[in-house]
Amino acid sequence: MLGKIESALLYLMRLVMVVLVLFTLFNFALWSWGAAHKPTPGTAAEDMHPNRDWAALKISEEELKKITYSDFGYDDTNQTLSDGKLAADPAVVAAFAEVDAVLRAAIERDPAQRKKLEGDNEEQGLAAMQALPALVETMQAKERASQEMDAVDAAAAATAAASDAADSEGWKPQPTSIGEVLLQQTRSIISSYGYEAGRSFTLGAPQALKALLADPQVQKGINKQTTSMVVTNLLLNYGIVFSAKAGESEMSTAKPSWLERLIEPSNLLVFTVLLWSFVFLMMIVVFLRVERHLRTMSQDGKALAQRSS
Repeated sequence: MLGKIESALLYLMRLVMVVLVLFTLFNFALWSWGAAHKPTPGTAAEDMHPNRDWAALKISEEELKKITYSDFGYDDTNQTLSDGKLAADPAVVAAFAEVDAVLRAAIERDPAQRKKLEGDNEEQGLAAMQALPALVETMQAKERASQEMDAVDAAAAATAAASDAADSEGWKPQPTSIGEVLLQQTRSIISSYGYEAGRSFTLGAPQALKALLADPQVQKGINKQTTSMVVTNLLLNYGIVFSAKAGESEMSTAKPSWLERLIEPSNLLVFTVLLWSFVFLMMIVVFLRVERHLRTMSQDGKALAQRSS
């Protein structure tokens, strides 16, 4: 029985060795092919796209306009369009109002302590709640005014700065608008992942913030920070977590096939090492069999010598 097992293992070892040799040769062929077809520094640009039809190449006029408009200080048409879609969506409008109510209640839980904290830091607290359509119009008007100011030549800007210097002591910080901060975060998500992602971001904000604000540690932290810091931190952190999750989903949708994963250099190396380890194990079996065979031959020789004597 032991002899049959050893014979089977030896046959398997021969088969594995043949596979290992072929596999090693295949890896060497892949490496040689890649090294032979690696573009030289002088012809890299030409060899990267040898069969591309450059005459059929079309650029995106919208992308070109978007970049040029930003250079000239014009509004971002895509952002304006997404703002309009958000303002026209009843579910999004309701989500904005709910986020404002949730954060406002958490920040103003202790009015006396909040008033003292804002007074010590010279802040104006929260701005009045605005419905999303009105908020969009207000923000776009502010941005247009800012862009018009940026278009003023350097001399005029310097003159205006000099004239305003005397009034700088009278400037006061503006109240913090929860809606503005949320809209800015929503715009960032839309810019990175598209309108549907921004809509999902907004619709999920009330539930996420309610769960966060229910934490006692978060409640204590809110009482120690100014209104502007609380609003910015909470909505920014929600945006960071949402972006991280969106990035994970994008990576998961682009999983390589099993064959692509198999021929990765690291996986090929591991597979080769495993095959060689199996071969070494079989060689140990062979050596043990040879040793046992030699020991048997030695014993048979001694017995034959005793009989002959």
